[in-house]
Amino acid sequence: MTDRLGGYWLGARLDGGGHVIVREAYDESGTRHALGVPCLPDAEARARLAAAASAAGRVRSLSVAGLTEACLDGEPPYLVSEYVPGPTLRQVVDRHGPYTGDALYRLATAVATALAAAHEAGAVHGSLTPDKVVLGTEGPRLVGLGWGLSREPAEPAADVRDWGRLLIFAAYGPDAPSDHGERLDRLLRGLVAAALQRDPERRPSARQLLLSLLDAPQSQQGRLLPPEPVSDPPLGARAETVYARLSPAEQDMVPEVFLRLVDLDSDGSDTVVTASRADLVAGRAPDEVTSIDGVLEAYGKAGLLTHRPEDDGSLAITYAALLRAWPRLHEWLDGERDGLAVHRELARAARRWEAGGRREAALLQGEPLDRALAWAAGGRRRVTLSAGEQTFLDAGLAGVRRRSRRRWTVMAGLLSVVVLLALWQRGAADGRLDRAMAKVAASRAEALRLADPVTARKLSLAAWRLAPIPEARRALTSADPAVDVFADPHAGPRSLHAISDDGSRLAALDEGTLRVYDIPSRRQVARTAGPVQTVRAMAWSPDGHTLALVGVDRSYLWDTTSGDGVGPPFGRGLGAPGEQSAWFSPGGGLLFAAARLSGERWAWDLRARRAAYVGEYAVVGPGDRVALVFAGRRSELRRAPRPSRVPWLDRMPWEYTTFAPDGERVAIAEESGIQIYDLGGVPTRSTRLRPSPGHLRFSPDGRLLVSTDSDRVRVWRLDDGTGTPVADRAVPTAGVDRAAQATVTGDGRWLRVLAGHGIVLTIDLERGPAPRDQAAYICSTYGALSPREWSWHLPELPHRDTC
Repeated sequence: MTDRLGGYWLGARLDGGGHVIVREAYDESGTRHALGVPCLPDAEARARLAAAASAAGRVRSLSVAGLTEACLDGEPPYLVSEYVPGPTLRQVVDRHGPYTGDALYRLATAVATALAAAHEAGAVHGSLTPDKVVLGTEGPRLVGLGWGLSREPAEPAADVRDWGRLLIFAAYGPDAPSDHGERLDRLLRGLVAAALQRDPERRPSARQLLLSLLDAPQSQQGRLLPPEPVSDPPLGARAETVYARLSPAEQDMVPEVFLRLVDLDSDGSDTVVTASRADLVAGRAPDEVTSIDGVLEAYGKAGLLTHRPEDDGSLAITYAALLRAWPRLHEWLDGERDGLAVHRELARAARRWEAGGRREAALLQGEPLDRALAWAAGGRRRVTLSAGEQTFLDAGLAGVRRRSRRRWTVMAGLLSVVVLLALWQRGAADGRLDRAMAKVAASRAEALRLADPVTARKLSLAAWRLAPIPEARRALTSADPAVDVFADPHAGPRSLHAISDDGSRLAALDEGTLRVYDIPSRRQVARTAGPVQTVRAMAWSPDGHTLALVGVDRSYLWDTTSGDGVGPPFGRGLGAPGEQSAWFSPGGGLLFAAARLSGERWAWDLRARRAAYVGEYAVVGPGDRVALVFAGRRSELRRAPRPSRVPWLDRMPWEYTTFAPDGERVAIAEESGIQIYDLGGVPTRSTRLRPSPGHLRFSPDGRLLVSTDSDRVRVWRLDDGTGTPVADRAVPTAGVDRAAQATVTGDGRWLRVLAGHGIVLTIDLERGPAPRDQAAYICSTYGALSPREWSWHLPELPHRDTC
């Protein structure tokens, strides 16, 4: 089996054998699935499986792992279902012993519920065993439905018989009972005996079993949960756990290692390749080699990197599924994909050059050198050149200059006519170098544009002045709504940031120091020491004066205008890692905090100094006078004089809900798009806003709606009745556990977006048509690259005044 099948990336094998090979699999979005490849000896078996899969696709039950896709026409055929993390019933009984009492009733009821739902949809499991019942965090789940696990046509009565055998196993373990089922009480013993009748016609149906069980009080005692916490993290979580345990120096080397183990296949798709340790450390400084060895050891112990004996012990990513399962690696690949082949060519050429005694003939020349220079200059984000690769590129560029000078020296001694020819040839050589460097400058401008649109514009102007090639023209005329940028000058890899509601203040916490910057003037306006304990999240109060800091155990407030330090601890903190956030209610009276992965969430009433909305998921409206409490069909609208039920909120995502400034409408980002509802649940728009990426925020006047996720911001205009898109821009990623923050200034003109690494972009929401003369516009608005900027971004050339 290959590393991919259909649209799925394959991970570890989940079963121990049989005629269906089951693998962990991930789709392009990184969602985890179980994928089975059946052995189909003939057309009859294929037709029987197709019918079973069709019936299984109609089953709708929380007790069944749903079949999500069946592709039986290709080779090999495969089926995909939900992945249920947790131990199987067999594993639980083997490790912890048989079940007794009420637990047996809860198990019997859960499995009977699953079978009843399957049989009513026309599906039959056909191979119900203790391995096909998984005890997940939501209770027992039936897996393998519709997978054709039985080689012969199966009937519902066979599933009922297997249900009886399953209960015997749960009560006794692998040893056959000798006491006629005395460990089962009277009701269960009778139901099991009926299910095990030799004559299938005399067995009860799954629905009859379920109805009998539901009459027993023991079946109503809640879900049957695993005896110990489920520890079955997906590949991405495993990789992220290893990453978090590495030192900062080792973390810096993780993309260097993993991106050198990925290439593009003939179709341009990602594929796993091998590399030796010598390849990974070639040309590296000793401290980098030590860090790379630490990365290899840590990920090797976690089973995510392996040595392949068939490839001379070269290293490889163990499961290709990691390329989609690990968001951090997926993000790195998205940023580097176009340059992977270029870098691989460069690395091989650099090693050949070094091994061959650094002969000039082995240097890159012409188009390969231009391509490598363009990639090294601006086409990469996470991969850094090793010292050997940088030396190799520098030698190649020096060779171009030497050949140009050599050509001029030879021609200068010829006759006058030949001298003229030499001048022309030198100009051609210099022109070729200018064109190459213009391409490099344009590439660097495009690479910078995401995080620094101002410098990107200056670089694109420099590229155009060097040579008016198509790449320079594209860079110069690239439309970008971002018109300004501010970056925290002290930002580090573990810094935390928060932007005020009016977009004028940036709070930053790095290495125990809190700083506040005025974004328009770029000045630091406040500074103090942070709390002793680790801070998980920060948030500004609506008035922009107070900063809340949520630590591991407690929280803190800092009045940034008082000149005093951080106040005393209060309330709770966020102990769980993952995507953590904090926010004030619109009226400033409540502080909320949440850790999305763990589900930890709390609210604190700052005036009453006590917990609020305990055990509830609440979204609070303007002035803290109205709130929506999400509780399925029992959801409530709470405002004076009394609360009222709002069942229309059932299945709505509270975390993607926000009130409009008038307090009478809410915007909700659902899977099908963004809709705005009145508080009675009536949609106010005829069409949804799409796409629907996540966190929502209205402008202060309610005319605009902003949506952000970790790497993109979108803005729609609402007052024209059509939901016209105003802005749609990628932003520097805030990382896998941070979402970008966006706020509209009070005048509605500017959108300020806090993205990754403490970068604040300013986007013009009322920009007009593009200037007719882009070069003149850049010169008048931003100016040219200063000598210092030029030496940083174009060190290969002497400074030129481009304005």
